Amino acid sequence: MKKEDEKNVNGVEETQVAESAAEPVAEENAVGAETAVSAETESAAVRSDEANGEAKEEDFFSPKEPSKKKKRIRRKDMTPEQRRVRRIKDIIITCSVFGVVLLFFAICAICSYAGYNGNFKYIASLGKIDYDSPYTPTFDKDLGYTVFTTDTDEDFRVLQLTDVHIGAGAFSAAKDRCALDAVRTVIDKTKPDLVIVTGDIAYPVPFQAGTFNNMREAEMFASLMEELGVYWTMTFGNHDTEIYSLYDRDQIGDFYENEKWTYCLFNKGPEDLPGCGNDMILVKNKEGKIIQSFVMLDSHSYVEGSMLGISWNYDNIKKSQTDWYASEIDRLTAVNADAGYENPEVKNCVFFHIPLTEYGEYWSAYRAGADNVKYLFGKAGEDGEKSYPGQAGCETFETMAAHYGQGAFCGHDHYNTYSLEITLESGKKIRLTYGMSIDYLAYIGIAGHIEQRGGTEIKIDHVTGDMTLRQQPYQGAKAGEFV
Repeated sequence: MKKEDEKNVNGVEETQVAESAAEPVAEENAVGAETAVSAETESAAVRSDEANGEAKEEDFFSPKEPSKKKKRIRRKDMTPEQRRVRRIKDIIITCSVFGVVLLFFAICAICSYAGYNGNFKYIASLGKIDYDSPYTPTFDKDLGYTVFTTDTDEDFRVLQLTDVHIGAGAFSAAKDRCALDAVRTVIDKTKPDLVIVTGDIAYPVPFQAGTFNNMREAEMFASLMEELGVYWTMTFGNHDTEIYSLYDRDQIGDFYENEKWTYCLFNKGPEDLPGCGNDMILVKNKEGKIIQSFVMLDSHSYVEGSMLGISWNYDNIKKSQTDWYASEIDRLTAVNADAGYENPEVKNCVFFHIPLTEYGEYWSAYRAGADNVKYLFGKAGEDGEKSYPGQAGCETFETMAAHYGQGAFCGHDHYNTYSLEITLESGKKIRLTYGMSIDYLAYIGIAGHIEQRGGTEIKIDHVTGDMTLRQQPYQGAKAGEFV
C-alpha cells in the first residue's frame, strides 16, 4: 500500500474515533444543562413561594382599610341630635307606607262606590217583566207555608237559577252587570210564576270581588227581583256567607225576610233545624188540592276543619233536616186525604246547593251503560266529568224515594248542567238535575263561556202535579221541549 493511502486511511479512522469519543461528553453536557435549568426553575419557584408567603403574611398582619359602608349606630349610642333625625326619618317612612295603603283602599272604595251605584241605577231602569201570573201567593197560617193558588187550568212554572255570584265590590262591577243582565234575560224568556235560586247569590271573595260585604250582594239581587216584579226564594250556598264575610246566615236570612221585599218569599224555617232557610212553598190547583211542594234545604258549607273550602271537603244535608222533610210531606198528604182528594200524596221537588253523592254515582252508572239511568239533557262539563258533592252519609235521596220526591235540583259545579232520570227497584222515578249557572266572576275564565249559562224551567201539571223540565240558555241555543 502506498504511504499516502495509508495515511488517509489512518486519518479517517482517527477522526471517527475522535467523534465517537466526543458523543458521550456531549450527552453528559446536555444532561447537566437540563439538570441545571431544572434546578434553577425549582429554585425560582421556591423563591417565588417564599416571596408569596411573605406577601401573604404581610397582608395578614398589615392594617386593614376601614369599610366604606357606614356602620349603623345603635339608638342608645346616638347623640340627641342623631336621635331626632332618626325619629323624623322613621315618621316619614311610616307615614309613606300608611299613605300608600290608604290610597289603595281609597281607590278601591271609589271604584266600588261608582260600580255599585252604577249597577243600582241599571237595575232601576229595567222595569217589571211583562207577565201576569195566574197564581197568587199567600201565607197559609194553618199549613205554615206560602201557598200559590189559582182559579185557572194553567200549569205552574218554576225557574231554577243558581250560582249568580254577584261581587258588589271594587273589582267586579262590570261582571256584576253581566250577571244582572243574564238573570233578567232568562226570567224574561221563561216568564215564571216562581224563581228558586239554589245558592251562591253572593261572592264576597275580596281578591276577586274587592269586598267582604256579603250584605251588599244580597241587597243587589233582592233589588233586581223587586224591580222585575217576580216572586222568588233561595237556598244558601257555601259562598253566600263565608267565614270571613261580614254577615252570617242568620243575618242574611233576616235581611231577606224583611217586609220591604214584596216579592221575596224566603223563610228562615224552624229554629231547631241546622242551617237557615229550610222551608217549603206549596202549589194548589183550582180545586184546592195541594199538587206540589217545593222543598228548600240548607246544604251548609264546609266540613269542620276545612280551611276556607280549599280542600273541597263540603258538608251535606243533615238527618234532622231530612226527617223534618219526611214528616212535613206526610202531614201535607194527610191534609189532602182529610179533604177527600183522590191520590192525596203531595209530590215534591227538593232544592239545595251542594250536590248529593248520587249525582256523580249515577252519572258514572249512565256512562257505564246502566239500564236504570236515563239521560235527559245537559253536560258533565267539569274537568274529568267530576261532581263535587257533600260528604257521604246524606239521606236526602232515600227520603225522596220514600216520600213522593220527583226531582232534586242543585248548583255548585258551574260547568255541570246535566239531568238524569233514575228508575228505582220500586218502579218510582227520581230526576237529578244540575241547574245552569249564571257565574261571570268565581270560575277563572268562565266569563268567556256561554254554553253553561242560563236556567232550568220546571213545569208542574195543574191536575196531576207531575213535573217536566227543559233548559233555558241565556244565549245561543233555543230552549228545547219539556221532558
